[in-house]
Parts: sequence; C-alpha cells; structure tokens
Amino acid sequence: GTRMFSSGTSRHQASIPVTMKAAMIRETGDADVIKTETDVPVPELADGQCLIKNVFSGLNFIDTYHRSGLYARDLPFAGGQEGAGIVAKTTPKAEEMGIKEGDRVAYNSFFSYAEYTPVPAAKLLPVPDAVGLDVATAL
Repeated sequence: GTRMFSSGTSRHQASIPVTMKAAMIRETGDADVIKTETDVPVPELADGQCLIKNVFSGLNFIDTYHRSGLYARDLPFAGGQEGAGIVAKTTPKAEEMGIKEGDRVAYNSFFSYAEYTPVPAAKLLPVPDAVGLDVATAL
C-alpha cells in the first residue's frame, strides 16, 4: 500500500542525548513558575510510541490552565501539548504502522515544550515536505 509518512532523511541523525532542555513546571502559578531546565532526562519509550525531536511547539490557551492548576496535572511536567518535528526514534509497534526515523510529523500530546517528546504513534500526523513544520504545529 501507499506509505502515509515521508521517507526517512538524515536530518535527525545526531545521536539522542541522555538529557535535554525543557520548559518545566514544578509548581502551579503564574507564568514565572515556568523554568527552562537543561538536565531533564530524555523520556524512555513504551512500545507504540515514537520520540519526536521538536522543531516547533504551539502555544495554546489550555497551557495556561495546566500551568495555573485550573486543570490538574501531576507535577512536575514540561508544558505544551502540540508540536511538530522529526521522528528521532521508533518502537516495533510504531514501525508496524509505517512510521520511520526521519519522518516529518505533527502531534497533539503533552510534553511539547521540550527538545524531545514521546508521542503515541497513533497521534502522529504525517507532514508533507510542501508544508512547513511551523504551519503543521497548528494542525
């Protein structure tokens, strides 16, 4: 059948680090509770997930609800819930769905204010080369 995701490229080929930068929220409150941290562990993947190297992350009004505590989340967490980037790592179940390292994707999933985000493969939207990842973030 036709492959939904773009062919893999070498754009992501740098090795995945052990730690990364992320905009972390360790307590609820105003915008000043968001702190950039440089030693956040890169998440491990469950089967069926992909690790996305974020290129863009969207800013959504609901992010303020999470940050302020209006919508409860377990603390600590990296903010954001939408983004676009390159698949940096896959798992066997994700590969069965046709997803490959190097694919350009957009997603709606928590933890997007980080260099890397673990996303269930079923939540990935393929992004054609003709569409910028900045635009795809808003899809």
